[in-house]
Amino acid sequence: MIKRFVFVVLLAGFFISVTGCITAMEWSTRDEDDDEYIPPKKVAVEKKKNSEKKGYNPQFTDEEEEIPDIYEAVVDMPYEEADLLLRSALEEENFKIIKVSHVTKGMEEQGRKDFWKDMNIYLVCKLSDGYFVLRHNPQLVGFCPYRVYTYRNKDGLLVIGMVKPSMAVRYMGNPDLKAIEILKKHDFQLKRIIDEITSK
Repeated sequence: MIKRFVFVVLLAGFFISVTGCITAMEWSTRDEDDDEYIPPKKVAVEKKKNSEKKGYNPQFTDEEEEIPDIYEAVVDMPYEEADLLLRSALEEENFKIIKVSHVTKGMEEQGRKDFWKDMNIYLVCKLSDGYFVLRHNPQLVGFCPYRVYTYRNKDGLLVIGMVKPSMAVRYMGNPDLKAIEILKKHDFQLKRIIDEITSK
């Protein structure tokens, strides 16, 4: 009877110690002898640190949230002057204007005189960056080229606006940190262009 009791106690102790070891173990498919081996928990921490350093974050920061999805600013100047300034500023930032759609002109050709004046849509892009934005997410081509636009409001002031490029991030099927960085960079470049023109 005593032997059985001692055997049960030893067996219970063995199971407890084995269970503790299993709980403490970190499983990995890599060989620990490999010089590049990093335990899984450390990998997660490193990725988080690197993403904070580089500014990569699928969630928008407070600074980026200040730019609404549709950003507009107004200026009191003739459209022809704003058009020249806009084309020049876009070129300086290496944006290519693919096409300008003259919406007001099209409406007037249809006989509609009670429409917004000076409404135009500039389709702009950076082909060099387009590769990185679209290579893993071809469905985002619907957001490219970007839209910058003008129209004259009811007060007679010229509105210059844009649809924020990084809106496309919400529709990424395959999150791509490089593409996110580029789209957010373009947000600020286009905003800066609009702000510079409308501050004159």
